[in-house]
Amino acid sequence: MNHSARTQRPEQAAAGRWTGGAADETDLGHARAAVGTLLENLGLAAQLYAVEPREGQWVVIVECATGTGWQRVDLHAGPELLAAIRGDRDARAALLAQWRAHLADCIYD
Repeated sequence: MNHSARTQRPEQAAAGRWTGGAADETDLGHARAAVGTLLENLGLAAQLYAVEPREGQWVVIVECATGTGWQRVDLHAGPELLAAIRGDRDARAALLAQWRAHLADCIYD
């Protein structure tokens, strides 16, 4: 699992253009940066996450603190993940709403 710290700034992630084919290390780096930014925007109190390319989508594995411990949630996103970080407000809003619903038991700041 990766800690929520990012090694790329969001504007660097904006350069990513993953189209759902085989992801390379650059695509994965962009996706990780995008996920880190989106999770930061959610305001989770404590989280760990990993990003994996799987079957033409990104699988985002999030572990977050809950009132009784930790939970693991697998989230899915396609190319809209990188579109969201490039400034596509609709894609960003849709992902945040979807993820917030799946992470409802997490503790927020």
